[in-house]
Amino acid sequence: MPINSHLNTDLILLNEENTEAHNLAVTAAKVALNNFEWRYITMVLHNSSILLGLRAFMQVYQKSVIVGNRFLDFEESTREIIQFVVFGSDLNNIMYVLDWMRNKQFDNTGKFIVICKNCDEREAMDIFWNHKITNVVFINDGSGASNLIGFTYSVYDNEKCEISLPHPLQETCIQNSCTKVFHMKLTNFHRCPIIVSTIVQVPLMSLELGIPRGADGDLLRLIAKSINATLKVMTPHWGSGFGQLNKNGYWSGSLADVYYDLANFSMTSSCITLTRRRDFHMSTNYYSINIVWVTHPSMALPAWQKLLRPFQIIARISLVVTFLFVIMAAVFLKSKYWTKISKRIITSAQPHKCFLFNAWAIFMGMPRTIMPSKPAFSTIFLLWVYYCFMIRTFYQTSLIRAMKNNYNSPEFENLEDILSSGYPFGGVPSLKEFFNDVPEVYYNWKPINSTDIFKTMVSLSKGMKYVLAVKKVTAKNFLTKHYGNLHIVPETIVTSPTVLFFKKFSPMVESVNRVLERLTEGGFTDKFYKDHANIQTMKKIESSAAINVGHYAGCYVVLAAGWIVSVIVFLCEISYKCSKQ
Repeated sequence: MPINSHLNTDLILLNEENTEAHNLAVTAAKVALNNFEWRYITMVLHNSSILLGLRAFMQVYQKSVIVGNRFLDFEESTREIIQFVVFGSDLNNIMYVLDWMRNKQFDNTGKFIVICKNCDEREAMDIFWNHKITNVVFINDGSGASNLIGFTYSVYDNEKCEISLPHPLQETCIQNSCTKVFHMKLTNFHRCPIIVSTIVQVPLMSLELGIPRGADGDLLRLIAKSINATLKVMTPHWGSGFGQLNKNGYWSGSLADVYYDLANFSMTSSCITLTRRRDFHMSTNYYSINIVWVTHPSMALPAWQKLLRPFQIIARISLVVTFLFVIMAAVFLKSKYWTKISKRIITSAQPHKCFLFNAWAIFMGMPRTIMPSKPAFSTIFLLWVYYCFMIRTFYQTSLIRAMKNNYNSPEFENLEDILSSGYPFGGVPSLKEFFNDVPEVYYNWKPINSTDIFKTMVSLSKGMKYVLAVKKVTAKNFLTKHYGNLHIVPETIVTSPTVLFFKKFSPMVESVNRVLERLTEGGFTDKFYKDHANIQTMKKIESSAAINVGHYAGCYVVLAAGWIVSVIVFLCEISYKCSKQ
């Protein structure tokens, strides 16, 4: 509940009973006023036995707060609070409160002020570190000394890799405007180890005798050097690959090492998904990664189809219609219907009934001497010959180029092409989350383990009918190393920022983020990715093969089609004559 009273602090100190609990609460309020951000709400958790100190705190700290204890149910929005004041009667009570906050997933990386009257500060610091609370000011009865406001502690402040003894905080620091008593921790590890979980992904990450190399590997070594830490790299302890949440609710892969406290963070350049965002704390993004579809290279078209290559679909249809019209006209001229019509309409000499076929013969290059006698029919005849000659000339010119080049079947350009092809598709299970709004993809996704990606790409290069979702840089590296040929679909599935994955509310996030921001602004991440992952690929250009029988397949198709048509016409004529007899 918001507290907006405007009482005078000096009057409070005069009128209230000057108890030790009252003094500790007032000291806590002064620390909060000088170090908390007033734009944020502060959560105050108390024990019912110390209400006097709580009242004194509230009268001095006249900012927006939420007051309660661990037995109350708070709204979901309170999980985002980052400023806390905890009143405890003893260390056990404080530990119960911190356990409750951890179970409710409150942000332990926020700012904490803990008040406990008869509590040992050394034991309190051990409790704070066990709960990974580093930004804390602890106020107890030992803080009653002159100019002493409380204690805090440091982490890894020497090569013993332990927490320090409690540091006393002097009140003069506040009076002299030295208000930052919550200093950033873990900026210097003093050569203490940090454990990073990763997987081999050339060219992003490779391990040479345990030393990371590649775009991510070089960046990881520079991060460890910047925080003066000893780097230890591990591969997934459970399962393999980037990491996924199985049906039983357990994490596997690299993210499992972080989730179950085997590693400090995971560096795999994996995509950000809703599930990962919910269960892990992510660093600031330092680069981006593209996820694309890949499939087998396009198949070469049969050689006989090259005869149709010079014509587009519309041109093929128009030519077929034209020649069908000619055939129908010729058949009509041979029929008895044309004889009856011509006797009534055409009074002059009739054209030869086979002049269309004579024109066709001239078009095919055969010598013919029969021409229509009438100028009108002769003009039609010559125009038809000219029309056929022009089409043949253009066709022959384009056919030479078509016969010389090799052509492939159309390649996939987008997701619609993939779905219409009927090919199965899939990838690592986590990428399925990007298609929640595309049921055709989401419910037909074929999962593949990250360790099987390379083997799947090899199978695709050999013609397997499957479409794989994979990082574009991985596919390009596959092509560059000549492991095989692939078709990369131009449409990008998603462009995801690359981040480091920490356990939820890890105290390392702030210090590592500061290093990452400086390295990114300094251009180091761009340089590492240009050195290792900026891969330019060119499709393999097929050389012209020697002419073989397959190149003449189109000619044989035309010849066979002519024989078949001739046989059919012959059989029809025999049947017709037999029916007349």
